[in-house]
Amino acid sequence: MSRYTRIRVVCPGGAMTAGPEALHQLVAELNRLGQAAAIVYSPFDRKFDTPEPYRKYAAPVEPYADEPGTLIVFPEIMPTDALRVKHADAAIWWMSLNNYTCVRYGNPLRDRFRYFKAWVKGKRPLGGVGALRHLKHFAQSHHAQAYLEARGFEVLPLTDSIPVYTDPAYLAALPQRLAHAEHGDVILYNPSKGRAITERLIRAYPQWQFKPLRGLNREQLADAFCAAKVYIDFGHHPGRDRLPREAAVHGCCVVTARHGSAGNPVDVPIPAKYKLEPKTSRFVDQFGQIIGAIFGDFAGSSAEFEPYRRMIHAEAGVFEAQIRDAFGLAA
Repeated sequence: MSRYTRIRVVCPGGAMTAGPEALHQLVAELNRLGQAAAIVYSPFDRKFDTPEPYRKYAAPVEPYADEPGTLIVFPEIMPTDALRVKHADAAIWWMSLNNYTCVRYGNPLRDRFRYFKAWVKGKRPLGGVGALRHLKHFAQSHHAQAYLEARGFEVLPLTDSIPVYTDPAYLAALPQRLAHAEHGDVILYNPSKGRAITERLIRAYPQWQFKPLRGLNREQLADAFCAAKVYIDFGHHPGRDRLPREAAVHGCCVVTARHGSAGNPVDVPIPAKYKLEPKTSRFVDQFGQIIGAIFGDFAGSSAEFEPYRRMIHAEAGVFEAQIRDAFGLAA
């Protein structure tokens, strides 16, 4: 039985990205498992409606309250708010480590300046990350967990599953859909991640079709994956990003940088040859060789991602087990 009468999960009001959706998912799962939980939108002195895409989670919404016997879970972008909790227990869910550290793997000086600006604005603790050690900590990725444990933190894993695409009914129908999919010689990419690197590759390989993923709903996104052979992501991978997982589930091969969570074999367990280092002199040539091999033998290349897909297929069950463990809920 949980030790908390209520769990409040803080979410930036009006935000619609992977992190806020994961926060709504967590509240929905907690309530489904019998633990009273609610979303609290920030800033706390403003009223927000639940964004339309997240209303399906039916997450209760409550005002902020710091009360004994409750737990308040903050995203990693709000560490100083967590430190202000006086009566409840406070926890941080590290969904995006790099959103806290401000590291983008481009210019180290710019990374430091970005963190300094956050510190000046009171968005980072005076004592650095060590000031957060006494709080509870959950990590969405091995990337975040390893970072925190190296600094003496006790951390529990809490890895969200990708919505819709890991639903049992969806997974059951997926093999038939993939059997009839016509994966073309198309390279998909997220225009908001690793943009400069992707533009460099587009210039180097004008003979290939690069297609940005933007403005798509879940169904349209699945259609795009089923019509392509490759998804590339040269962003900074602050956590276990969703698009690489969504692409792999729909049969695509995935090519990434070695940044953030993509730099380890736990968060993104794909063959090492599909992880490239953009700063090396051979990067553009290596990319061409990898894509050429995928286009030349898509069936064989795609089969190399089956272990990754099996991990993704199991995510919903893993997420439930981790929630039970993290919040002390009986199985």
